[in-house]
This record gives sequence, C-alpha cells and structure tokens, in this order.
Amino acid sequence: TSTLVVGRASANYEIFSFRKFTEVSRTKADVASAQAGELEQRFRAALETESSYYDVLVNQELSRVTDERVRRAREGLAIARARVTSGAVVQTDSLQLVLELTRAQVEGLRQENALRTAQLELGRRVGAPGAVDAIPPDSLPAGLPITLPEALRTALDQGPTYRAARANESSAEAALRAQRGEYLPVLSVTGLHQRYDSEIFPNAANVNSLAFSLSFPLWNNGQREIEVTRARVNRDVARTIREDLERVVRRDVTSSFHNFRTSAASVRLASVGVTVATQNYRMQELRYRSGASTILDLLDAQVNVAQAEADLVQARYQARLALAQLEAILGRRLFTNKDTP
Repeated sequence: TSTLVVGRASANYEIFSFRKFTEVSRTKADVASAQAGELEQRFRAALETESSYYDVLVNQELSRVTDERVRRAREGLAIARARVTSGAVVQTDSLQLVLELTRAQVEGLRQENALRTAQLELGRRVGAPGAVDAIPPDSLPAGLPITLPEALRTALDQGPTYRAARANESSAEAALRAQRGEYLPVLSVTGLHQRYDSEIFPNAANVNSLAFSLSFPLWNNGQREIEVTRARVNRDVARTIREDLERVVRRDVTSSFHNFRTSAASVRLASVGVTVATQNYRMQELRYRSGASTILDLLDAQVNVAQAEADLVQARYQARLALAQLEAILGRRLFTNKDTP
C-alpha cells in the first residue's frame, strides 16, 4: 500500500518506586511547614497591628499628659503674676513659668503630630483609607493564665516558629530519602494499543500489548551523588536550625514571660509615682502661694508630675505589648473576650 495510517494510545504506570513514597512524606512535611508559616505570619501581623494600636493609645495618653502640663503651667503663671503684682516676688518668677508654658505648648504640638502619624499607621495596618483612632481597653490582666513550664511546652509543641522548623527538617529528610531512592530499581508497567490501516480512523489491524519493565540506572555522570550530597547538606542545615531553636526557646519564652510580669509590676510602681508626684506638686503650689518656697521648686514639681504620668503611660502599654509578644511566640491567645474586657 502507498498509504499507512497508524493510531496509537499508550499508558505507563510505576508499580514500585521508592521515590513515590518519599514524595508523599515530603509533601506532607511541606504542607505542615506552609501551615506553620501561615500561622507565624498571622501572629506576626497581629503583633505589628497591636503595636500600632498601642502606639495610638500611648500618644493619646501622652497628649492628655501634655494638656495637663499646659493647664498646670497656666495656673502657675496666674499665681506668679499675682505675686509679682503684689510685690512678693520679682518678675523673673513669671518669666520662668512663661518659659515652662511655652515648652509645654511646643510639646503639645509635637505630641499632636505623633498621634496623627500613629493613627495613619494604624489605618494602614487595618486596611483603612485614612487615620483610625483606637479605643482603650478597660483593664490590664493582673497575671498570666499559664505557668512558665507550661509556656515552654506550649512553645515547643505549637509555637509557629518551632513548628515550621520541625516541618522543614522533615521535608529535608524526605528529600534526602527521595534522592537515595534513585539508587533503587523502578518497576513499571506499560499498556499499548495500536491500529493500522490505509485509511483515516484505522481499523484493519489492532495490536494490544502489555509490557513490564525494570530499570536500574548504574551511572548518570555522578548527578545522583551530587543531588544526594546537596540534600544531605540541606537536611543537616534544617536539623541545626531546629536544634538551635529548641535550645533558645527557654530564653525567648522566659524573657517574654518575665517581661510581662516586670511591666505589670512597673505599672503599679508608676501609679505610686504619679500619686507621690501629684501630692508633692500640690504641696509645692501651696508653699509657693504662701512664699515658703521658690519658683524653681514649683517648676520641678510640675515637671516631675508630667514625667511620672508619662512613665505610667509607657509602663501600661509596655505590659500589653509584652503580652502580645508572648502570644506570638506561643502561637495562641492567652486571653479571649470572655476573659478580659
């Protein structure tokens, strides 16, 4: 015949290949690593958002502290002017308070700009087109609902960083086994169906065949050895990272755990400091009114009150930020809406 039409359909399936089993375990490890990485990114994004949220609250409180500083400076200036008018003190007393009032007003402008910037940053974090204000929480948790040994076990068991490290090591181990499996033979089955004819859509002759093949590569220019070495190095690196993270987990968790406790204690101490500074300012104001103290004593008392209130604000939100950092390490929330207001 001068015309030959051939139709062919074939299928191949590997009956036994060590690579098939190792690829399953490697894929599972990659999925676990991806899930742990997603959880880590979620808590990292939550930590950054909470940091921006607390930054807005801090600047709100500091703006209030600055307003109080301006108010006290105005009251002191009124007292000083009255005493200057009566001749009890010289004019420099009122000038000292004018300088304090000017400094407080300048600080107020800076704080207003810082608050506006923090609100815009919070808006960016939550996906808002403009500035976003923050509503302060009602109270600070008095303590943690977990002990330090429990926190250490939780971090190793479900901490996103440590889970990702273990999954990466498992993936690297599976990749090494897969490369070593290239030294083993592969058993395959192939089915073939062919048709021959002198016309389109051949049907004159049908041939079916089934073939089993066993391949065993002896040498491929050293590529298998190179890949095995590369996979072994990757496995060793992943194992070293995992072991290092397990060694430093006590440091990270302990640091964050005690940072919260220290910050919570600092809040209580700062509250006492505000009370002491406020009472001292009231006493110095009365003493200055009666002429028993100088203007410098009154100015020092005003500055001490403003500093004590600013320290309290910083301590309060440092404690909340320390709690957020600990939750990011543990990969879980320690408080829910039912536990805290």
